[in-house]
Amino acid sequence: MPTSASDVYEMSSSPRPEPDHHRLLATLARHGRLAAAATLFSSAVRTTRALNTILAALCSSPALVCVAPSVLLLAAPTAAPDAATFRVLASALCRARRPSAAADLLRLMPPLLLDPDYPLCAAVLSSLCAHAPATHAAAFLHDMSRWGLLVPSPSSGSGHHHRAVLRALLRDGLPAEAYEVLTEAMASDGVAPRPADFELLLRVFADAGDFAAVDQAFDEMLLRGIVPDTPVYAAYLAALCGRGDLPGARRMLGCMARAGCPPDARAFGVVVAGCARAGDHAAAGEVAREAVRRGLRWDAPALAELVGELRASGHLAAAQGTLLDLFLDGGCAGVDASAFGRMICASEEDCAPSPSLVGIAPAVSRR
Repeated sequence: MPTSASDVYEMSSSPRPEPDHHRLLATLARHGRLAAAATLFSSAVRTTRALNTILAALCSSPALVCVAPSVLLLAAPTAAPDAATFRVLASALCRARRPSAAADLLRLMPPLLLDPDYPLCAAVLSSLCAHAPATHAAAFLHDMSRWGLLVPSPSSGSGHHHRAVLRALLRDGLPAEAYEVLTEAMASDGVAPRPADFELLLRVFADAGDFAAVDQAFDEMLLRGIVPDTPVYAAYLAALCGRGDLPGARRMLGCMARAGCPPDARAFGVVVAGCARAGDHAAAGEVAREAVRRGLRWDAPALAELVGELRASGHLAAAQGTLLDLFLDGGCAGVDASAFGRMICASEEDCAPSPSLVGIAPAVSRR
């Protein structure tokens, strides 16, 4: 107890401890008292820490996360956001499947002299590819390039993000834009395209009937010194067959061997199917016999792939004779007569004994 008037004066004149506004604000936000927290922020505690507390509370509610960017912009003049502010808000927007808003938010960082970090940008780009128009992902990929975040490294990988955007563009039916990513964006970021990247574009262009683009992509790959592999050649063979250039497809089989990539049974199967689809079963038989002469054999997966192509195009029934000759000439490996017969049935009804299939087993046994 004070013993004198001087003691009483000293106690009354000493400063009282400041209230812990940050703790109070956090408590209000944690209990959903966001209006009271906002009032406290605007009147007493305009700090980055307090701003992050309010934003975190807003982001915890799916119904309120949409207003968090507006709160950030309103508070920015008095409480400068930091990297943690953007990380909290962008992550919440991605969880709410609003990655385009997250991307727009991160574009505010450089003007505020804050550097977007790679892990956060990578997460936003991944969310854009999954839940936003592919053009938004392509635009953010360009931003990441400008920010120096796409230089190939152990942490960023080599072309992973470019390929994700490429697939998103193809998903949205934008092959021309995907081709730009492959031929321009990858090159500018020091990422080497792979044969599989070109194979994907070749098949998409061919399916769309854009055979000029097929030729352009194939030539571009060769000009870059990228050696086509068997899947790339198979895609190009399918495109040649698709536009009716069967002689060109057959010549390409010879070019493959001279280029050091001898065609396998699947490559020959693409041309066999192409000839059959064109109604030239004599040419289909010639191509199949050429493959057998080269010592190639269709195993069960390769034969199933050939039969599947014919079935999908509606030409399986007409091609049964070609397939039967292939089987009888010893062009199938590990496929017995019973399995072969079931495999080439054009429909369930055709699996009953038919004139084209009767006698397979005796014929094979005589050989």
